[in-house]
Amino acid sequence: MTQPQYVPVKNGSSLRKFDSLALPKSWKLNRPAELSVNKHSAVEQGKNLGTPGPDSGFAMKLARVALEGVADSSGLSAADIKAAVVAVTIARASLFSRAPVMNDVRFAIASLGIGNDGLNDHEVEVRNHLVRGISHDYMKARDLVGRFGVETLKLNFDKVTPQAIFS
Repeated sequence: MTQPQYVPVKNGSSLRKFDSLALPKSWKLNRPAELSVNKHSAVEQGKNLGTPGPDSGFAMKLARVALEGVADSSGLSAADIKAAVVAVTIARASLFSRAPVMNDVRFAIASLGIGNDGLNDHEVEVRNHLVRGISHDYMKARDLVGRFGVETLKLNFDKVTPQAIFS
């Protein structure tokens, strides 16, 4: 091992000399466990398959903020409502190959009819069947997202209706 070299400075002391680091080589997504984002959505690829999107965990924070003042009188637990909203939010955001944004959460809330008293009894029953227990069952979340078509996921949040999903 070589001894460190020192360089004198103006005030009489000295600084340790260092070797500059080489520039890093270019990086590619090529390790076996890494997921690459493709341009197809989960719905286009088939049932229960998904497309990873960046920063999907941010959907949980957005959903928590968006659901703070929303009341749903259909008997669903807050955890199940939040899990359903997060699943739809992530599916929509990954369709566009981006992180979730508040409009994705608004889309999920509107499409699920959360806080919407305008749903008929059949739609409430279908929605509750799909959403109840979703916070503890990943496959239920995949089944819920599978009901959304690509064209539906591409709609603006103010244009989507729960009737398109639960009728």
